Amino acid sequence: MHPNFFKQLLLISQFELKRGFATRKGLLSLVTFVVVWYFILLYPLRFAADLLAQEKGFKQNSSLLDFIGFGSLQLWPIPEFGVFWQFALLIFPMLSITVAADQTCSDRERGTLRFIVMRSSRNGLFFGRFVGVMAIQALLIFATAFSTLALVLYRDASLFSSVLPSLFVITFNVILAVLPFTAMMAALSARVKSARQATLWAILIWTFLAGIISGFAYYLPALDFFKCLIPGYQLSELAQLSEWRTLQLAYIPLLQSLVLLALGRWIMARQAL
Repeated sequence: MHPNFFKQLLLISQFELKRGFATRKGLLSLVTFVVVWYFILLYPLRFAADLLAQEKGFKQNSSLLDFIGFGSLQLWPIPEFGVFWQFALLIFPMLSITVAADQTCSDRERGTLRFIVMRSSRNGLFFGRFVGVMAIQALLIFATAFSTLALVLYRDASLFSSVLPSLFVITFNVILAVLPFTAMMAALSARVKSARQATLWAILIWTFLAGIISGFAYYLPALDFFKCLIPGYQLSELAQLSEWRTLQLAYIPLLQSLVLLALGRWIMARQAL
């Protein structure tokens, strides 16, 4: 490992944060995300708060929630967190595919990657960009989680101390959920020439890999284990859990991320600049 690896990691991740929040493209993406999240917060999450205020109505609608596949909302003592959990598991992994698509590919296309590597090791660049992109997504996740907390406290400020553990668990789990997607995009970005190609390849690989493995596992149940190779395959099961029980699947995204990062590092070490 390069002796200045951690220094390079910090500098490159800081640059990635600036690129994500201090450039015109980054600010435009941020404003778009804020507007979309505002409407999600205003309607579904606020609607959950109204259901809590009308406890009788919430019980009457429980069968409807089961019918549409959101019966797990009843497992959350704070309905706003239950709705946030469902939306976060859907939005952030998909958002990660676009946010994390351009880690090293655009520099390769412009010819600046060789210039950067002259002043940094390939490992420092690869992992620095990955850490920077994860930091951007973690900040977005924290922002949405605390906006949901604000909605809860607006309804009942006395819940502050009791909701913090649930807020921590949700935030930690959503960050874990986006880890393998970001690692997959890091590996693809190290191989292709543009963010668009990385996004398209990610969708194709993810779709076909899921279809092929599921098809083989249907006829050979022993191959069901290989579903662990599909980033996010545990999300549907994770959505049915609540609070601390969600941590029982934390090992899956961690193992997927390690495998994908190892693959991406191997590609980066052998890819022409």
